[in-house]
Amino acid sequence: MITLKNIKDFLELTRAYALGVTFASLFPIVAFAHYSENFNLLNLLLLTIALCCVHLGANLFDDYIDVKRKINQGISLENINFNSFIPKAKLILDGTFSFKKISIILIALFMLAITIGAYFAFVSGWQVLLFAAIGGILTIFYPYSSRYYCAEIIIGLIYGPLMIMGGFFALTGEFNSNLFLLSWAIFFAVLILLHTHSIMDWEFDEKDGKKTLCLLSKTKINAIKVLKGMIFASYFIVLFGVLNSNLNPHTLYVFLTLPIATKLQESINDYININDVKFTPRWYYGFFENWKEIEDKNIAFFMYRFYLARNFSFFFALFAAIGTVV
Repeated sequence: MITLKNIKDFLELTRAYALGVTFASLFPIVAFAHYSENFNLLNLLLLTIALCCVHLGANLFDDYIDVKRKINQGISLENINFNSFIPKAKLILDGTFSFKKISIILIALFMLAITIGAYFAFVSGWQVLLFAAIGGILTIFYPYSSRYYCAEIIIGLIYGPLMIMGGFFALTGEFNSNLFLLSWAIFFAVLILLHTHSIMDWEFDEKDGKKTLCLLSKTKINAIKVLKGMIFASYFIVLFGVLNSNLNPHTLYVFLTLPIATKLQESINDYININDVKFTPRWYYGFFENWKEIEDKNIAFFMYRFYLARNFSFFFALFAAIGTVV
């Protein structure tokens, strides 16, 4: 029997807290697709289910591979430590979910996504399978991508151009060059979240031998400059699209996220002085769920910046979508 605890454990196992990135990709898809005569709510629901299954499955697959890698290095399950402020693979490491159960969950998630993908290939065209195949290859490669400085790029491509254009085609059977341009702004918005996380995990990633864009930057100062460049790029693409009449002028609503972007840059700049900073969530910075629990665990210095980066990508995509339909 499915209980509330089963659901909570499943959501924690698959890191469902990150689903905001998937919805950030869905917002512009819906904003553009609803103009098409082929758009309908049932297909939107099916697409949402498929994308969530892929995202949750990819999260779990990544944790599964990392745990297996540690075991192959001769480290026992109870002694594995991923050295991260956000607990990774906690329910695998404590034995709540066996490897057999994880395999079953992975198969179920990916099979459901594949079934829905086959349906869309039938109603919208074989090109859906091409998008799905590219996404599948990138998902399989992702757990190994941190060896080649491309993990962030892969995630940005998946949740930016690939998911947005693939999802739009699944719903409409069409391509849209203006949406393609906007998808690159979302690409940078997703990179901002990943890059922020990597800046704060610098020492842990370095110790584990991971190769991130941050470490490629050589210093945290350079990594912060890269982050600022990503923020600039996301806004610039939208501004460029509006000035060239590729995007609705109201898409400039994305600039309503400037308070979040400004606070994120300020907060990352003072990251080296985290012990002296007071972290105060404001309503105009977005959601800061479970904040009291986070403060009690003394990880506010990490989660505050993580939430700012996540909220930026989420609201950037949301405001872009709202601006598109106004």
